[in-house]
Amino acid sequence: MKLLFLLLIVPLTELYIMIEVGTEIGALNVILLILASAMLGSIFMRQQGLATLQRAQQELAAGQVPEVEMLEGIFIFIGGLFLLLPGFITDSLGLLLLIPFIRHSLVKRFIKQRQAAFRSRGGNVYEAEWSETASPETIKVVGLKAGSFSRPGASRNSSNDDIIEGEEIEPKK
Repeated sequence: MKLLFLLLIVPLTELYIMIEVGTEIGALNVILLILASAMLGSIFMRQQGLATLQRAQQELAAGQVPEVEMLEGIFIFIGGLFLLLPGFITDSLGLLLLIPFIRHSLVKRFIKQRQAAFRSRGGNVYEAEWSETASPETIKVVGLKAGSFSRPGASRNSSNDDIIEGEEIEPKK
């Protein structure tokens, strides 16, 4: 229902603002402004996207996960998409997403919220013990314990423990 509301309100608001601005500066000027913002958006999106891609490649080369760069890439795409859509509200939002320090702070805030949500729900942690037999092709799993922890370092809820015994045989090389 909220999505339907947004799909109706945003275009109608954009249309109203374009009509009001058009009465002040003229219809042709509004069309030129919309085309200029679309071209400017594609230039900014390309420039910011390539810079973010280079930073992501540097992170990967250093052996780190480019978490921030991946999220910034998504925000750059959304900002460019907003600039391609006709309208002054979407253009403003798109420009805000393409400004590096604003985008970076939004990404950091998003990551902190996701980490806090993960910690509040508690993650699943799996422990395993194994012993190797005399043959290097075979590894016997002694026990696999699965438990849910409320936060890192918390004690396990022993009523929810499952022990799975099995044997893993690796293919010969």
